[in-house]
Amino acid sequence: MKASKIIAMALLGVITVGANAQSLNVESAVGDLRKGSLKKAKAEIDAAAVHEKTKDDAKTWYYKALIYAEIGRDSQQKKPKFKDLAPDWADQAYEAALECKRLNTNNEGDFNKGLVSVFSMVGYDYYSRARNLFNEKKYVEAMETAGRAAEMYNNSGEGDNSSEAMFVAGLSAVANHDTANIKKYFNNLMRKRTDKEQVYNYLFNIYKTEGNMDQAMKVASNYQKATKGSYKAYLLLAEGYLLGENMEKGKEMINKALELTKDSTNIYPDLLTSAGSLLMMTGDIDEARTRFDESIKLKPVQFGANFGMGQMYYNSAVDKITSTPEPDPFNEESMALVEKLTAEANALFGQSTTYLEAAVNYIDNLPEGEEKAAQRANLGNALQALSTAYARLERYDEAKAARERFEKMAAEQ
Repeated sequence: MKASKIIAMALLGVITVGANAQSLNVESAVGDLRKGSLKKAKAEIDAAAVHEKTKDDAKTWYYKALIYAEIGRDSQQKKPKFKDLAPDWADQAYEAALECKRLNTNNEGDFNKGLVSVFSMVGYDYYSRARNLFNEKKYVEAMETAGRAAEMYNNSGEGDNSSEAMFVAGLSAVANHDTANIKKYFNNLMRKRTDKEQVYNYLFNIYKTEGNMDQAMKVASNYQKATKGSYKAYLLLAEGYLLGENMEKGKEMINKALELTKDSTNIYPDLLTSAGSLLMMTGDIDEARTRFDESIKLKPVQFGANFGMGQMYYNSAVDKITSTPEPDPFNEESMALVEKLTAEANALFGQSTTYLEAAVNYIDNLPEGEEKAAQRANLGNALQALSTAYARLERYDEAKAARERFEKMAAEQ
C-alpha cells in the first residue's frame, strides 16, 4: 500500500476564495500556507475554527484539513521544518475534512476533490500505525486504528486500501478472540468479494462452532464465487456438505478440488490428506484410507497423512477392544472369541505404530523454528497414542519412552 502524497500548494488552486467570504484569519492562513509558513498558518486556522463568523463555514474546515495534512507531510520528511508542530495532525486533518463535508451543503465539487488527498493521506497514516500496533501485539488498539483507516480510505474512494485496512482490523479481532468484531470486519470483506482465504475460513469456523450451518454454507458458497472455483473453496464447501450429512455433494466437491490440483506435485498430496481428514470425520473410513494412502505414496515424508492413517488404525483397535466381551473362562467359544478379537486389535495397533512413528519422525526432523513449534500439539497427540499402542503390544520400553516424552512436553507448557 502506497502513501498518497499531498501537495497543499497545488490543492489551493482548486478553489477561489473571495476576500469578502472569509475572515482575516482564514485569508492569512491561506497566504501563510502558500508561503510554507505552517506554524503561522496553523495558529490562524485554529483561531478561525472557533470564531463565530467562520466556525460554521465549510471553507474554514477545508483549509484546516489542508494545513494539517501539509504539517503531516512535513513531519514525515527526513529533516522536518516544523518538528512536533502537531503530533495529532492526522486526527485534526481527518476531523476537519469530515466537518467540511458536513457543512458543505451545496456539495461544492472543488472541496470534495481537494479532500480526497487529505483522506488518503490520513488513511495511510492510520493504516501504518495499525500495522505497527498489530506487530506489537496491541490488538485492541490495532483493530480500532485499522477500522478508522478503513473509514478514511472509504472517504477517499480507495476501496482496495479500505479493504486492506479492514483485513488488519479483522486479524486483530482474531488475535484478541473477539468474535463479534471478526464477524463485523470479515463479513464486510466477504460482501466486497475479497479473495482472502482467511476471511472465509474464520467465518466458516465461527458459524460452524455456533451450529449455524446455513450461514457457514453461505460463507463457503461466497468463497467459491469470489475465487471463481478455487480448490480451497471447494474443500470448504465439501466440509459443509459432509457436516450436513450430504455425502454425495461432499464427495463431489472433494473430487472437484482434486481435479483442479491433480497436476500440482506440491498441492495435490496435501489436498489428498485434507480430503482424507474430512472423510474420516464423517466416518467414511475406507474412502479416507484410500486418500491417505495415495497421499503417502506421492509424499512419504509428511505428518498429515501418516498421522491420519495411524489415527484410523488406532481408533479401529480401540473400537475392537471396546466391543470385546468379558471372557468366560469356562466357555471355550468365549475364550476363543476374546483371543481372536484381541489379536485383531493388536494387529491394528501394530499398523498404527508404523504410521504414527513416521509422523513423529517428520516433526523431529523439522528445523527448529516456527513450523516445528506449530506442530507441538500434533507431536503430543502422536506420542500419547504411541505410548498406548506400544503398551498394548507389550513393547514396554518404547511405551515408557513415549509416555515420558509426552509428560515432559506437557510439563513445559
